[in-house]
Amino acid sequence: MLIPSRVDLLALFDNVRNSCLILALGWIAITCGCSSASSAQSIELQEVLSIGGFFDIMDITVGQDGSIYVADRRDFSISKYDSQGQLVSQIGSLGVALGKFVDSPQTYIIGVGLAWVDPGEFFDGPYSIALLDSILIATDEKGMGTMHFFDLDLNYTGSDQIIMTDDMDSAPNGLLYYGSIDLIDITAFRSYIRTYVPNGEASRIFELRDMHKYRMENSYFLLAGYPGKIVIVFETVNRIDVYDLSGNILNRLSVADLPLRYEGSFMDLKVSTLLPDHIVESMSYVYGGIMFTGAVLDHEGNLFLEHGGKNGEMPVRRSVYVMTLAGEEKGVFKMPPHTHLFYMDKKGYAYAVTRTKSTDLLKKYKLEYLK
Repeated sequence: MLIPSRVDLLALFDNVRNSCLILALGWIAITCGCSSASSAQSIELQEVLSIGGFFDIMDITVGQDGSIYVADRRDFSISKYDSQGQLVSQIGSLGVALGKFVDSPQTYIIGVGLAWVDPGEFFDGPYSIALLDSILIATDEKGMGTMHFFDLDLNYTGSDQIIMTDDMDSAPNGLLYYGSIDLIDITAFRSYIRTYVPNGEASRIFELRDMHKYRMENSYFLLAGYPGKIVIVFETVNRIDVYDLSGNILNRLSVADLPLRYEGSFMDLKVSTLLPDHIVESMSYVYGGIMFTGAVLDHEGNLFLEHGGKNGEMPVRRSVYVMTLAGEEKGVFKMPPHTHLFYMDKKGYAYAVTRTKSTDLLKKYKLEYLK
């Protein structure tokens, strides 16, 4: 378990980093849908299902039988729907932070103190969800919280502490892969990929290669659904790394028509006097915009890269580039207005979220490749 000072540092760092990205001024506008490679096909989305009534969808996953699981952070809930969009079950409510140590599996570190929730409750709402065989894993309090375990009918089965500072994904080998940061000393971070088995131990697999100077440049999406591959898509840099499960890098990709990197400017936060200078500098470096706002890997090894817009904002439309893990660009398409890509199931259907001022809508699409 990390000592409180380390956890406090990482929690404060991530919170301020996110605020900086959302509130920063002077962003350079991003052009969505840059011209794609000449060999890329046009792709059309055909809506086949819409489910409404959500507040803030954070993640979506789909079971072997087509059941759809939705994590709604503001509702503190996880819902299960059948393949036709009918509600099957739902679990979750707001937990209460006691602010003191409780010797139980539901005890976990939150910021500067400890919090406790009863089974089926969330302290900060579910952030990420993933299926491992017959277990649904949900993270609570992104980065510094815990993992809750449920069966496929959303019956609570347990919880465990874990420090996960970046993304996670489940793989066909029955392991959960996730990203974390180790504080080597007061001036250095290192990013690692680890594996986890519910109610088991976390194991460090490998260190990410050639990381960037600033922490924000190193934020990424982790994709492990394709057999034998781990894909790291950097959010603010036009870079996609493909590893094998042992950490050997197999390929490094980029989208040809996107610039290598958006330039930014330094911004004085005036709020982080307790943090080391190098961390303040990292959080203060303002970029022109998020390079990739989403990344999804389908079950045939095709990578879907959503591009366009600023952190915390939703442009009217975003572009999605489709490429193989060998770097061949296969297609490009526009997402519907105010819609964000989340997931691809084994049958090739895309799952997305349309956000309005009052509600979130879950959308399911069939992809039509146009010759």
